[in-house]
Amino acid sequence: MITDFQCNMVYLSSSLRRESPKTYASLVSALEKHGAEYRFLDNTHDIWCRDYMPVQVAEDTFCGFDYDPDYLHESKELLATRTDGNMVCHDLGLEVKQPATPLIIDGGNVIRCDNKIIMIEKVFRENNYSKDNLAKAIEEHFMAELIVLPWDESEIYGHADGLVRYIGNDRVLITNYDRFDKSFTRKVIEALRQHFKEVFKLEYNVQRQHKHNWAYINWLQTDKVLLIPSFGYPEDEQAFKQITTLMPMYQGYAEMISAKDLIRHEGCLNCVSWTIRQG
Repeated sequence: MITDFQCNMVYLSSSLRRESPKTYASLVSALEKHGAEYRFLDNTHDIWCRDYMPVQVAEDTFCGFDYDPDYLHESKELLATRTDGNMVCHDLGLEVKQPATPLIIDGGNVIRCDNKIIMIEKVFRENNYSKDNLAKAIEEHFMAELIVLPWDESEIYGHADGLVRYIGNDRVLITNYDRFDKSFTRKVIEALRQHFKEVFKLEYNVQRQHKHNWAYINWLQTDKVLLIPSFGYPEDEQAFKQITTLMPMYQGYAEMISAKDLIRHEGCLNCVSWTIRQG
């Protein structure tokens, strides 16, 4: 399984510059500063390329899926933003491995962890199979053990990359979800502890937590750089310190990226990037 630690190429939708110009400028500047290679995806209908682009599991294997989430069916305007990642890959000259049976998946709901992947159980809602059959199909397609986390149904997207990230050495980090729901957070931690050696949680010592401080977990990461969003909140530096302490290999190669004009669209840095390993 190719993890974020091994990725050496960042792709961004060509529309990111128009939709979030300030975040785009900060992001590109940081990538160039650290010598991280980046390119653009054309013929995309929105900026959230993590969701519609395939999941890379080996240098020559990209696992495709049907990107057709329920939240895009709320209006004709939203449905018009749906991008076919298979077609984008065709334009890049990349071959995409298709599942043996159709799978409706959002790429933002797939966290790669060496020989495992983490997904939120919303995937069971969007596919018309039994849980056992769907889990088996996902594991066979991605060639990895599937770890399923509970879904807070008040959060319509159900994307794992807004909740948890793999931080290497059989460890994971979750966002400060207990500010919303302590019982739910306990269930998430219990599920993760069955599969990982250590589970950490972001904590903030502030008088009043800002509504967007969940999004620090949605960083952009390659083999060369770790880019953590910032919003001008007291939590910014606390998040940066906690994340870089847990991943000391990025000391000196980590930056905070102002993402104020991106978070208003309800996503952050991992959401707008597609990171892969190219030989």
